[in-house]
Amino acid sequence: MYYPLLKNSNNEMKALRYLKDDSRPQVTPIIESKRVKKNNVVNWESSFKTLGTFLKERVKDMKFIYDFNCALEELGEENQLVTTSGENLVKHCLEKMESQELNVIPCFQHDSPSWLVDSVINSNYKEVAIRIRCHDFQESFNPFVLQKLKADLEQTKPDTKVIVILDFFNQPTSIQRLQNTIDTFSKINNSELVYIATSCPDNASDANPHSVTLIGPRREFNNFLELRSKKYNVSFGDYTTRLKGEVLNGFNFNNSYLKVFYSTETDYWIAKSKLIKDDGESTFHEVCQQLLEYDFYPGAEFSFGDAEIYKCANKEIVISDHQAPIAIGVNHHIETTVAQLTGFNSPSSSLYV
Repeated sequence: MYYPLLKNSNNEMKALRYLKDDSRPQVTPIIESKRVKKNNVVNWESSFKTLGTFLKERVKDMKFIYDFNCALEELGEENQLVTTSGENLVKHCLEKMESQELNVIPCFQHDSPSWLVDSVINSNYKEVAIRIRCHDFQESFNPFVLQKLKADLEQTKPDTKVIVILDFFNQPTSIQRLQNTIDTFSKINNSELVYIATSCPDNASDANPHSVTLIGPRREFNNFLELRSKKYNVSFGDYTTRLKGEVLNGFNFNNSYLKVFYSTETDYWIAKSKLIKDDGESTFHEVCQQLLEYDFYPGAEFSFGDAEIYKCANKEIVISDHQAPIAIGVNHHIETTVAQLTGFNSPSSSLYV
């Protein structure tokens, strides 16, 4: 099973919506909740008004993990969020998803506030997930985090499955630390461990304009392969190719570029236009034409993302904003990773565990 980490945003969810039917059963996305803005705390409930129907149209019948803690990331020490009818954020959102019969696994983080942890556990789901942000603390803290999580899980039913997400984000991490972390958190009963990380850049500054540029290797996937070769029983996840930076104040569209972050089985590439003010929008099809000429381009039929690149290259569509390429790159990345993992899990694979 592959666990891509996605924002609950239009284009990352579009990438999920247009996965091939054969790929969908092999993917369990980890979806981060929308953030509640500090200036909108009073009206936070309105941000989740259409949560159930929005996800239903995109996730459909897929099983997915929903990380509630992300809703609080911009609020600091804000107290728990409660609706006008007295429901906290977790219960409110779960009811929205249950009304659409969504196959959700509720998730909290290792340092989530106690009310959020209690709400997830007391929801009595057969599966819960815990996201441990390993990149935020030193390895020596592993035993203390384990002790805390074991105490949290004492409230669950004995047969509750626990998906433990070991999140290393984009921090360089030794194989030894990965092994030690897996050894520690595998002590959680009835658990499945998921290693997630990324080496995809958070901006396109290292890519050449009006060209396709090799950026670097997919180090997180190489780490996963090494763990497999050492017989570690861990699943794989990553941040796909999404941009993780925030748009700066005073952003000038004309001084920006159109770009697609594009994965191969081994590397990250960026297809980048000229500056928008230098005719970047109308000539982006030339960059897509370049991409089609590379041996690693799998053809328009491989994914929704690759079909969009093909159409742009042939001037069947025009890509004119920064959002559409996100869906293209994320969709292609998920399909690429599913194909890789399917091959590695085949009994004929030399990496079969």
